Amino acid sequence: MPETPLGAFLRARRARLVPADAGLPTAGRRRTPGLRREEVAARAGISADYYARLEQGRQRVPTGPVLDGLAEALQLAGPERAYLHRLAARQGRPAPPPAEPPALPETTLALLDTLDAAPAFVTGPTFDLLAWNPAAALLMARPDRRPPHERNLLWQVFCCPHRDRSEGNVAADGSIGADLVASLRAHHADRPRDHALLALVRRLSDDSPAFAALWDRHRAAPPRPGRLHIRHPDLATGVLEYTVLPLPEEGRHVFAFLAPPDSPARRAFATARHPDASPTHP
Repeated sequence: MPETPLGAFLRARRARLVPADAGLPTAGRRRTPGLRREEVAARAGISADYYARLEQGRQRVPTGPVLDGLAEALQLAGPERAYLHRLAARQGRPAPPPAEPPALPETTLALLDTLDAAPAFVTGPTFDLLAWNPAAALLMARPDRRPPHERNLLWQVFCCPHRDRSEGNVAADGSIGADLVASLRAHHADRPRDHALLALVRRLSDDSPAFAALWDRHRAAPPRPGRLHIRHPDLATGVLEYTVLPLPEEGRHVFAFLAPPDSPARRAFATARHPDASPTHP
């Protein structure tokens, strides 16, 4: 049978645990990394055969208590526990048709305009750039002049020629790249057959081994504040702290970045705004 999103997630999370994490003996050789299926099944209170059918996509939707037991066995945090339940609920059901996204409210554009000395932009559920202020245009090397597929925060982090080559932006844990991929995974749970989303994942995976490796980790979580490492011809080298603000419209966020005081980046952002400039959106 073809692999299901639920089975792929269970297998990926099982592979990330080591026996010591589950309080099991570490002696003896293991042919594959992670826990064995029967070990996860025992910790979840289900049979090894039932668990194997879940991973292989041969089992109908499991009950809530079974999912909770699996979440405990796999040591899932809150967002990933919710992701597990969403994957199971979607299994075997058609995804709802995509709704027409609403226009950006004037209040959101006004917020970007207020943050005139700090790069700020709005992203959609798959991190397409929906609007940005002049400082963000400087940071992202003028997205308004780029083709549509490059007006995307994931593309900026993983594929843009102006991106920082430092591993800091795409490290497996605690990086902006890892958090963006985890958020894209969470969105994927509701739209496992979304052709545009799958095309985006394929394109990024082909162009960036770092993205492909993070996508295969099957981590799922909402975006969170962090740090962006930059090496930019106009901004020098450094680190920008950023925060993420969820908007009322589903899947939309405001990202706002702050450069250290008296840094070249802070001065460049402060002078990026022209008197007649306003937030840009495609």
